[in-house]
Amino acid sequence: MKLLLKNGTLNLLVLILLTFVLINITNRYILTPGFYSNSGDPLSGIPGQEVSIYENLQRWIYISSAAYLIGKLATISLVLYTALYLADQQVNYKDIFNVVVLAEFVFLIPAVIKITSFYYVFPHGTLEDWRQYYILSALSLFKDAPADWNYALQTVNLFEIGYWFLLALGIYRLSGLNYDRSLQVVVTAYLPALFIWVASVTFCTLMLFPASG
Repeated sequence: MKLLLKNGTLNLLVLILLTFVLINITNRYILTPGFYSNSGDPLSGIPGQEVSIYENLQRWIYISSAAYLIGKLATISLVLYTALYLADQQVNYKDIFNVVVLAEFVFLIPAVIKITSFYYVFPHGTLEDWRQYYILSALSLFKDAPADWNYALQTVNLFEIGYWFLLALGIYRLSGLNYDRSLQVVVTAYLPALFIWVASVTFCTLMLFPASG
């Protein structure tokens, strides 16, 4: 654990690289131009332009994914750093960031499972099936929920809960707090921030796509 915490930059690069690999596999074998067309949601209304538009989108997917991931990690680290500071625990921000990076690896598990099992679960799947498919999440229990609730229900999943415990383990290793107190820091600091984020995404979804409600 100590060795991993000392290699924050390497851990981040590995996380981004694995994320890019999963994106590449998804785009190559699942979310192809043909898949969009078969789902009744073509990339372009102009016949013959789907492939070119698809290729143009690919140039931005990797950049936007990396930017989103780094922004997410930095924000969560700042939230936890502030919570620890208020708890009179002087922990280096860089060390907290490394903990958050390591914990983030848990979300690669459902991504891999989704990619490898999608066609078995949905042999004639559509884009809507792909958006709603998230194993061990509340969304699987409320499949008829309005589309604007998809993100919120996806967020409530077993891997998210595991993420909390991993964050608490990292804080326990870095600070002078015991594990229970470390978990309390995560619950009182990270969960409200997560709720605000999910509420913001849901609100924006309703504003931009009112028909989804």
